[in-house]
Amino acid sequence: RLEGNYQFSQLGQLVPCQILYCSIAMALMAGNVIVDDPILLQALPRQLPLKLMEYLEGTWVGEGLGEYPPHVPRFQYLQELVIEKAVPHGPRELTWSFRSTTWNKETREGLQSEQGYLRFHPSAIDHGRLEMTVTAPSGLCEVDEGTYTEDSFDVWTRYGGLTRPQSSKRPFVTEVRRWCELRPQNHPLTMEYRVEMATERTPMQQHLLSRLTKQP
Repeated sequence: RLEGNYQFSQLGQLVPCQILYCSIAMALMAGNVIVDDPILLQALPRQLPLKLMEYLEGTWVGEGLGEYPPHVPRFQYLQELVIEKAVPHGPRELTWSFRSTTWNKETREGLQSEQGYLRFHPSAIDHGRLEMTVTAPSGLCEVDEGTYTEDSFDVWTRYGGLTRPQSSKRPFVTEVRRWCELRPQNHPLTMEYRVEMATERTPMQQHLLSRLTKQP
């Protein structure tokens, strides 16, 4: 409980807020606690998700395998994924932008493009919540939410996280899940990226699986 410039600790002792926040900050930086109190989070400097974004930021290229039975037969594709700092960006604006393009591996015909943003909400060192927004030329817009670690993230559409224009054709996509796992031990870095999807007619199933390599 706040009392002027002091706050009562759990032991009932009156502690100066600066000392209390400093102690919590040191524990947070050491990864010993997870702070979920919104008041304390506002007072503490946010810890950048350095590991994951040190790995992810940059250009990735590679190949993938797509399918969506019974409507879409198996196909191979090439992919380029570019991740960079968004504007605004800073200690309290932990946002990155991304754009992805895929081409048919045999014909080099463009298949799909999408772009969006990654927004991080740290809870501890290299751990916390991730919000991801994605838009495609079809007009489909996603708001995905989930979690991240130092070498992975897992997000999906929740709370009505899909919207589309009136011109969209059925069957409508009803749910999307995006999962990424890095291989930091590999040189150069590699990534496995998977997209799962459900529609009005089909249950959740894998749609795309990419294996990408980070470019120097």
